Amino acid sequence: MIVLLAVFVSLCISVSSSNVCETAAQNKSTKGHTIQILYPCNNTIEAVVGSKLEVTCTVLAELHPAEILVYWLANQTFIEEYSRDNRIKETESERKGTEKSYLDATLNFSKVERKDFAVTFVCVILSGETDLARYISIKPAVSNVHSHIAIAVAVLISIIMISICMYKLLKHKPPQTYVNIN
Repeated sequence: MIVLLAVFVSLCISVSSSNVCETAAQNKSTKGHTIQILYPCNNTIEAVVGSKLEVTCTVLAELHPAEILVYWLANQTFIEEYSRDNRIKETESERKGTEKSYLDATLNFSKVERKDFAVTFVCVILSGETDLARYISIKPAVSNVHSHIAIAVAVLISIIMISICMYKLLKHKPPQTYVNIN
């Protein structure tokens, strides 16, 4: 019973785990200002053909945001050239803190197409003293039917085992009668 529960928990964790950027690309300029690309993490994400998708390049900067340029490339071409039909649009936003600023350049896919799976999307950061880049690739989402079946079987077996244990524990036992041998 405990083994089944452990298997069930490990399956749930493996299915729901997500990639987290462990190390950010970082560069220190000659003036001591730090620029970090927090995301993307040089990784791959999954998408379904025909679905909408949003990918944001997040930059943490100590410099004044006007001194930094953040943009996306698709296989070394600008997004506007790659997506002439405006299927992919690039938007920029800025959030200011007391000492640091966050710059976001977001790719908004109105519809993911098969050709996007063969493209490396690169977030480029340019300032007067430094340049950084991080990429992300898109791959087709694979239906993980086997893990869903395994989870369903584990849940079903767990329910059956718990039901059997509860039945045995709560089963009404007839009172024992003693025969008097006199």
